[in-house]
Amino acid sequence: MQNMTESIVYILEDDPTMGKWYIGLLQSIGVNVAVYPSGQEFLSMVHPSDTACAVMDMILPDMTGLAVLEKMHERGIWMPVIFASGYGDVGTAVQAMKAGAEDFLEKPLKAQVFLDAVQKALAKSHQSHQLKPATQDVQGLMARLTPREREVLELIMAGLSNKEMAKKIGVSPRTIEVHRANLYSKMRADSLADLVRKGLALSQ
Repeated sequence: MQNMTESIVYILEDDPTMGKWYIGLLQSIGVNVAVYPSGQEFLSMVHPSDTACAVMDMILPDMTGLAVLEKMHERGIWMPVIFASGYGDVGTAVQAMKAGAEDFLEKPLKAQVFLDAVQKALAKSHQSHQLKPATQDVQGLMARLTPREREVLELIMAGLSNKEMAKKIGVSPRTIEVHRANLYSKMRADSLADLVRKGLALSQ
């Protein structure tokens, strides 16, 4: 497995005792740990490393774990997420997995089960960064687009001109130009071909 000293696990946990348990356990296998007591603090401070994952409680003081995961995706922050909850049930677990969670663990946590889940998540993170899949990068950029910008991107990929797009969605050609400029900026595209290539990466 990859060098654990280059890995970091972000912990979202408002119980200090539980936070210390996470730190002691993860440091024992050489993993860096950062603990955040709230979802907002995590979102304002997180800087994903090459190999990282997040472990979060389903219920945090300021928002749910699912809300944190949703905001991560909106901001283009992609890493494996493990939910740990003392209120685990099948419905909640299914909801978490559908939202994109890597795993769902019920509290009280068993040390070895927890470490196995973390190591699996870190291995996945490491592999994804090694492979650098285009879809993961583009998904992060795509999350920044408005619904109308997504619509314009689809029309561009369909080969429509500015005038044709304007007529189809009922706006002026000038408005289409503004949307196109925003697309180039948000998708970090330096040419039309680059923009289309990134759009195609999501449809493959």
